[in-house]
Amino acid sequence: MSRVSPEFGRLIKDLLARNGLTFRGAGLKSGISAAYWKDMSDGRVPSEDMIEKITRAFEDVDENELRAAAGYALVPGKADAVKAVEFALRGHQNIPEEGKKQILDFVKKIEAKYQTKD
Repeated sequence: MSRVSPEFGRLIKDLLARNGLTFRGAGLKSGISAAYWKDMSDGRVPSEDMIEKITRAFEDVDENELRAAAGYALVPGKADAVKAVEFALRGHQNIPEEGKKQILDFVKKIEAKYQTKD
């Protein structure tokens, strides 16, 4: 864990708060040490394997949201179209924020139009 992502740290803090867990409690539930949870809450980015381990331990975690915040590629079969496009647009500095918003609005509109009912 050498890279740091404030967004990743925020997601970990939110996960712990949502589940009412301390670092130690999260460690007991996941098999990941309390010290490692502390590092992740500070924004230190873990390996992709560790992100998978977190998502297996907590049903309320979006793996791709953690992966995006950590700077990893999304898992295609688990990717929400809007989140995938948001992730792709992050690296495009030449597209203004208003243009990014228009693209996302379009994707949302198309997704709603073709969404299948389960």
